[in-house]
Amino acid sequence: MLEWIGLPIGRWLFLGIILLPIYSMLLAWFLGKPRNFRLALRGVAYLLGMIVLLWGGLFALSMVMRFVFFQ
Repeated sequence: MLEWIGLPIGRWLFLGIILLPIYSMLLAWFLGKPRNFRLALRGVAYLLGMIVLLWGGLFALSMVMRFVFFQ
């Protein structure tokens, strides 16, 4: 049904349903009242920091596994 756009169903599920709380949180931070852009930007920085730590940790773990098991 949704594959005519070129994205598989799993990607629609992930981007549309699973990330919906993140989208609503970001919208509430920037569009809600009272507006405090400084705290909203701090929240975005925390989210980006957690994402970088997650992907960095996964990369480091995959490199350790590569050197332990495949070298």
